[in-house]
Amino acid sequence: MINITTKIHDQFSIEFKVGFAGSEHDAESNFKVNSWIFVPNNLGINAATYSKEQFYRDVKSNIRLITPNFTLAGIIKGDEAPLKYIQQALDQYRKQPESIHDLEYQVKMFCAIFKSALRNATNTILKANSADISTPALIEIVEDVTRITDAYRQLIRDHTGDDFAPTVLLHGDEYMSHLIGIQAARLLRFMDAHPENDYGDARQKYQQLIQQEVAYKENMGYSHITPHDDVANRNLVYKHGLLKKYVESALYLKQDTTNDGAAMKEITFSIAAGFAMLVSTLIAWPFQKYLGSYPFLIFIILIVAYMFKDRIKDFARNLFVHRLKSKYFDHKTTLHFKEENIGWIKEGMDFINDAKTPERVLAIRNRCSLEADNALQQERTILYRKQVQIDNRNLRNRYEYRFDGIHDIMRFHIQEYTRKMDDPTLLVDTLTENGALESVPTLRVYIIHIVLQFIHEEETEYRGFRITATRDGIVACEEVK
Repeated sequence: MINITTKIHDQFSIEFKVGFAGSEHDAESNFKVNSWIFVPNNLGINAATYSKEQFYRDVKSNIRLITPNFTLAGIIKGDEAPLKYIQQALDQYRKQPESIHDLEYQVKMFCAIFKSALRNATNTILKANSADISTPALIEIVEDVTRITDAYRQLIRDHTGDDFAPTVLLHGDEYMSHLIGIQAARLLRFMDAHPENDYGDARQKYQQLIQQEVAYKENMGYSHITPHDDVANRNLVYKHGLLKKYVESALYLKQDTTNDGAAMKEITFSIAAGFAMLVSTLIAWPFQKYLGSYPFLIFIILIVAYMFKDRIKDFARNLFVHRLKSKYFDHKTTLHFKEENIGWIKEGMDFINDAKTPERVLAIRNRCSLEADNALQQERTILYRKQVQIDNRNLRNRYEYRFDGIHDIMRFHIQEYTRKMDDPTLLVDTLTENGALESVPTLRVYIIHIVLQFIHEEETEYRGFRITATRDGIVACEEVK
């Protein structure tokens, strides 16, 4: 199964989060993702000005495991509860201090699972009809969070005398406290946005939860929002960024990247060189046999034969490389988790024309007759191919947690695409109601279309996205229905 979510990550980048979840019954799962990026011709992006190296610099992928699925209540209950794994790791650490890395891993996994569970619980509320949300459902989240933090912080109190263990636990504690503040504020805004509904004591409980966490942070010396203190608030954002990377490092996979099909390419290049040498020899050999008494003519003929050889070699190389493109990719990345090989990802990028673009993709792109520039000079189309293979046996049967698959978090940076865009603000004159002339500032935008094709087993799915941008950055990212 493949699923995708997208969002504007920052001023100049779009984030595509693609989840690859394999079948429970298959030893391996294979996926394909093809992306067609349609760039307006007047932006100057083409094969001559935009190399593969520049493209891969602008497309950054972070690959990590899909966070194990737990409810908030399940985090501290049951035999496979993440809190129990921390307790076991702490007990082992006291016996063998060198096992600190396992304790650190368990704390990171606990925090990552808590983040995912709390976010999912919050999103369930936010996506529902406000009239269908009951006060007990809102209060239940507060109660679950309180139980989790009480149990976790009890571990800190129980192991205060240890040297490194409290440091690891405190990192997780500060990270969770910050998450609680963020998600509680989201739910408070939700209740404020729907005053027509009576949520009873829920709003008061969320206010108390935030206030308790702020007081707890102050007592523990953690970073927290301080009004009118820009330095402290800046440090808070920086510290939370560090903690986020620290926690999520437990899920990120080690990657070894190589050129895909490098050996085959060298073999084909050698064949091309040999073929060119054969042709030049066949050209020169008869002349040497019959004109051996005219060395100057032989010299000229050898030069001409060498010229043919050089051109034939380049022609043969280009021919072979073109045929290899459909089978081989630019890069192959092998994925490792705890020294186990759990799969690989191949990726390739090429500029193509409409003749090589599937009709279904062009239909989703849906150029209109007004786009004369794109119709006459043609948009520049980038095809970004990706193949993914996951070893389900190594991924699911070797660890205490169940991992359903991997997330490929791809960020597409468009700053290179904005270089030739015109000034973002255009003044348009209009008459006001009293007859005065007024200049109204408007945005001059450019549209980049992206069509994605997902293939898994017998299923194929298409998704289209429309990125609206100016020279100052991204204005909107909308899915084409």
